[in-house]
Amino acid sequence: MSSEFLLEVNNISKWNYGLAGAKQLILDDICFKIKNNSNSGNIVSILAQNSLSKTTLLKIISSIEKPSQGNIILFGKEYNKPTGDIAYIPEEPSSFPWMSVKQNIQYAYELKNDITNNQKIINELISSVGLDGYENHFPHDKSLGFRFRISFARALAVSPKIILFENPFGNLHGETKSEIISLVNNLTDKLNLTILYTTSNINEAISVSNKIVLMSSHPGKIINEFEIDKKQNLDLNSDYYNSIKLLIEKSYK
Repeated sequence: MSSEFLLEVNNISKWNYGLAGAKQLILDDICFKIKNNSNSGNIVSILAQNSLSKTTLLKIISSIEKPSQGNIILFGKEYNKPTGDIAYIPEEPSSFPWMSVKQNIQYAYELKNDITNNQKIINELISSVGLDGYENHFPHDKSLGFRFRISFARALAVSPKIILFENPFGNLHGETKSEIISLVNNLTDKLNLTILYTTSNINEAISVSNKIVLMSSHPGKIINEFEIDKKQNLDLNSDYYNSIKLLIEKSYK
């Protein structure tokens, strides 16, 4: 089914009840949409300070967790059970330590009951995330950046409509962080990917995103949205960059 929007998050609320029976609201009527940009890559960030709200929202979008209210629409149809069309990569990238890089990616096909043994495709995926030469290495003693590359390749293997990243750059530093951000940007453009990710870093959100969805904390609630013109100068000291940052800071107040 064709749709103007790839993803629609409609009136999502989530609450729990404490030991005394008090209602604890985590997400409050979350609504936003991501357009179907089939001819270009698109990175949307959810910018917020509260990690619980952001994590809960991603789990609901991926259908790992159920909302208390509202629904998720993917390409015009309700998405209420995991099918692989939405891939979710948690903050701590997941990989099986007893499997090699190649075996970790092959496992993605097995989960979809696809017994393909096309080594050319798998090798292309490994190359695309910068792990040439590491096909038979095991991730148990490797860095977060290395394991992120495995998770990214494994997500790409199932050709999802959208990939969700939970704070993918937050625990990375220095050159590794710059390399992973460049990797995500380059593959997003090259493969026309749509990525939705969470962060609490304003500078990072502005420099990486095509669109920022600003969410308040306690409970999580959408307070503003910003379209980022990637053709503008996004250096930290540029006028355009600082104008967006000022608007975000004013929205928080």
